[in-house]
This record gives sequence, C-alpha cells and structure tokens, in this order.
Amino acid sequence: MSGAGQSNIHRHLDEAFAGLAMTPELQDLKEEIRSNLSARVDELRQSGATDDEAAATAITELGDIGELIRQESAGEVAEPVSPGVAQVRDYARNRVRPNSGFVTGAVLLSVLAVASLLLFVMVLGPSGNPGMAVLSGLVLAVSVGVTVCWSLRQETSHNYPVPLRRALSYGAAAAAGVVGLALCALVTTAGTGMLAAGVFVVLGSVVGFIRLGISQTNRRKPWVREVQRGMEGQDRFSQDPAAAARFGMYVGALWIAALAVFAVLTFTVGIAWSWLAILAALAATMVILARMLFPAGGADTATGPAAPRKHGPAPN
Repeated sequence: MSGAGQSNIHRHLDEAFAGLAMTPELQDLKEEIRSNLSARVDELRQSGATDDEAAATAITELGDIGELIRQESAGEVAEPVSPGVAQVRDYARNRVRPNSGFVTGAVLLSVLAVASLLLFVMVLGPSGNPGMAVLSGLVLAVSVGVTVCWSLRQETSHNYPVPLRRALSYGAAAAAGVVGLALCALVTTAGTGMLAAGVFVVLGSVVGFIRLGISQTNRRKPWVREVQRGMEGQDRFSQDPAAAARFGMYVGALWIAALAVFAVLTFTVGIAWSWLAILAALAATMVILARMLFPAGGADTATGPAAPRKHGPAPN
C-alpha cells in the first residue's frame, strides 16, 4: 500500500485510540484493524480507486471503531460465550440486507438463460437453423457471464465484494465456457471443425478459472477472521493453504489433459469412446482429493486438532 493511504489509516487509528490506556488487548485490536484496513485498501486500489479514495472507503466500511473498542473492553469482564453464539451475534450485527435490484436482475437473467438454452436445443440439429442456434448460444453465454460477474460484486455479511476487474474476468471465463460447449454441440450442424474450436475455447475458460483461483485473495471481513481464529478447520486444506493450492493446480492440469484426450479420441475413434476420458478424469480427481486431504501416515496432521495460535493481526 502507498504512503498516502498508510498515512491516512495511521492518523485515523491514532485519533480513535487517543486517550486510552493501551493494554495488550487494545494494542492487538489496533494492529488487527490496521492490517485489515491495509488489505482492504489494496483490494480497492486493484479495482481502480486512488490511494485517498481507497483509504476513505475502507475506513467508512469499517464503521465505528469506538464500538469495537467498547466491545473489546467489555469482553474482559463479560460472561464468555461459545464461538457459535458469538458468530451468530456477529452475523446479526453485520448482516448485509439483500439488494432488491440484484435479486430482480438475477431472476430475469436466469429466465433469459433458460429460455435461450431451450431455444438452442430446439433449433439444434442437421435440419435446424444454425443462425438461430448461434444467436441463442450467444445470449445464453452473455446471460451466464453477467450473472456471475454481478453476483461476485455483491457484498455479503462475511465477504467484501470481488473487485470489478476480477469479477469481469470471472464472468468472461464463465461466458467463454458456455460458448465453447455450444460450439461443441454444433458439431452435428457444422462438422467436426466446430468441435475443435469448441474444445479450444473450453480449454481457455478452464485456464482462466485456474489463474483466477490461484491468485484469489482473502476477502473475509474482520469479524469473520476473528471467529475463524477460535474455530480452526480440522481438514488439511484449512490448515495448509499450500496443499489446497497444489490440489487446484493438479486438478486443473488433469482436466486440461482430459479435454485434450477427449478431443483426440472424438476425431480418431468417435464420440462413443471419447467420453471415457472425462470419466477417467473424474475418478482421478477423487483419488487426488483423497490422497491430499488424508495423506498416508499423516492422519494426525490432517485431522488432528489445530495448534493454538497467538492472538495477532489476521493474515492477508
């Protein structure tokens, strides 16, 4: 984060904590807020905001720091509650109300997508209308892409919205996947050349999703991160993010190879046998998941209780 945004955050925190006796708990809270604000500023800057705009937005989204300080101070003498009860209380306090415009738009887009899919199926075939099939396929792809992008831009009680550029990338990858599948379906009308084009577009969509997934950042809100520190996951992927990332890359490479084999077998031995490549990829995915989630000789590591963590700034 730049010096301007960092300076604004430092000044705001210094003013909020001015005049307070800085106990270790309050110092931890201050550093955690600073870390969360810095992470949020970086996300906003990636979506095109200036340093000052990003810092101002992050501070506004955080809300009243004085309330957080009072909660932290009250927690020293308040009756302890279970993590589940605390999470319910936090969820109720931080709940984001549904966006009526988004709900209406999502319903309309879904209806449009279903209608386009039905029309595409009806006009598909040697005696169908290729032009209408292409048009309905494009409408279906656009509807799916817009729905994905718009959905990711919605804020929830747990997560901040995905930055606009990244949300557009997810929407484009989803739309490309629909276009690729539609092109593959047009093989009965336009010949095997259309199948090759469809497989190429689908591969591009898969690569796009893999790239976005690997580079995804933490969008959890501060109160959710606080709850997570007291409720560590018991599976290996929750405790070892590197293992989860390796699993994603392994599966992505596997399915890219499976789609390539599917295309080759379709051209050589026919569709009657090429689908076995997809079945084999699905079985291999389950085996990889089992081997990585529950490694041989690592049951204690994968399923045992998480080691206690020091109370400090949340990871970004």
